[in-house]
Amino acid sequence: MVEFWKIGEFAKELDKHASTVDNWFRKLEEKQLHYVNRADEERIYDEFDMEIARVIKEKREENKSLEEIFQELNENYELRPFPSGGGAVDMEALRAELMEELASSAEQDRVKDAVLRREVERALREESLREWEGLPKETRMKRGRLFLKVEDNEKRDKFVELYTDRRFEEKLKEVLAEKE
Repeated sequence: MVEFWKIGEFAKELDKHASTVDNWFRKLEEKQLHYVNRADEERIYDEFDMEIARVIKEKREENKSLEEIFQELNENYELRPFPSGGGAVDMEALRAELMEELASSAEQDRVKDAVLRREVERALREESLREWEGLPKETRMKRGRLFLKVEDNEKRDKFVELYTDRRFEEKLKEVLAEKE
């Protein structure tokens, strides 16, 4: 997911003063080297801007001048060009696209969770039925018509339900560990 910052948060990430960082990017724009995206006329910094800022910070710590750094950036990095016609980047469209991506990601997570839950429940049902079959006949059977003995389905279903409830968390952890 793409991350965006306003100048204060952006500078804090770099452990630099906001006016210093703002000055770097203002000068980059003045020299027509790199454009910073905007929303409502306010600069919005992204991960690419963060990478550039880290390079500038590192080079400044090596006592290089801004001119040298800007020259190096221009030669070694593909900086963001200015939008044609001077128009601003449509942040609303970008925001809508990001929200759509997040929603689809959340939907995928819900589907994965449902599939995993179903897998665990199915495995527990199979285990519980094997356990049920291992119980003595007197426990599993009830009197049917006349002298017939039939399986007590109600008792079996209750047994399966309790077995699943008691062991669900443990089995879920086991399945997740297998998938890792």
